[in-house]
Amino acid sequence: MKSLPFTVVLVVSVVVVIVCAELLDFPWWLRLITVIGVVTVLEAADQAVGRARARRKAAPES
Repeated sequence: MKSLPFTVVLVVSVVVVIVCAELLDFPWWLRLITVIGVVTVLEAADQAVGRARARRKAAPES
């Protein structure tokens, strides 16, 4: 089962933080929380997609 590489997740989260820092003027601690939140959301979505694929492969075809 293919999954999203962690480096892609990290790069996306850093880009989101840079955009939020420039547009919303986040302090350093809020940027850190944003990175953690984005990484968590992307990892959860990746796991959900992986489980859905595995469930679809394991289900007998009707």
